[in-house]
Amino acid sequence: MDNVFYTHPGNIKGGRLELVDQEARHAAKVLRFNIGDKLFASDGKGKLYTTQVTSITKSSVIADIQDSETEPEPEIKKVLGFGAIKKRDRLEFAVEKAVELDAWEICVFNGDHSERSKINQDRLQSIALSAFKQSKRRWLPEIIYKNSLREVMDHYTGYHPIMAHVESEVNKSSKLTTQNNLMLVGPEGGFSDREVAFAKEKGAKFISLGKNRLRAETAVTATLSQYLFTEYK
Repeated sequence: MDNVFYTHPGNIKGGRLELVDQEARHAAKVLRFNIGDKLFASDGKGKLYTTQVTSITKSSVIADIQDSETEPEPEIKKVLGFGAIKKRDRLEFAVEKAVELDAWEICVFNGDHSERSKINQDRLQSIALSAFKQSKRRWLPEIIYKNSLREVMDHYTGYHPIMAHVESEVNKSSKLTTQNNLMLVGPEGGFSDREVAFAKEKGAKFISLGKNRLRAETAVTATLSQYLFTEYK
């Protein structure tokens, strides 16, 4: 199963699924699938389909579903909320690695120290989709954008905030204490004093990412990596 394609749940009907747009072109033109070939596809909602190609056009690939597997939602959800990064390549790198490191959702926000004001959500969702397929995940993370840390906290009411803060006295992470967790990473320059105070008011737990100052995109990977194999206690 070297290649797994993505199909929107709305394109799955009556025992068949359809690949459209870029997914169809990649299957037909790049990988040169033929009628009768076996094709694997995921709907981004936990299901993996084993199919057989029955029709190929310039903009569509249709396949009969032969089998399906369902991966349930994870018991522990780790949402990443991180301050917008100024340089596009580093912003996209952060999104890509967050998907690979099992972020349930990715929320980009304008922090007090963010220098970037406009985010291309469609572009970032495309980056997330590519990483989703490459890492063979079954649940596709959604890219969400908020104007401030306060908006992030309000959106994820009921999630336990965990803030990576350069001045934290906690040397390392520990086991998660809740099933729904919001991992917070600042932009270049980190979080402002105002944001730190607000997070404290919301009961955030603070963790350190080590003694060295990290780039924002490195902090994203360092934060999620600490909880990659964690258990819920």
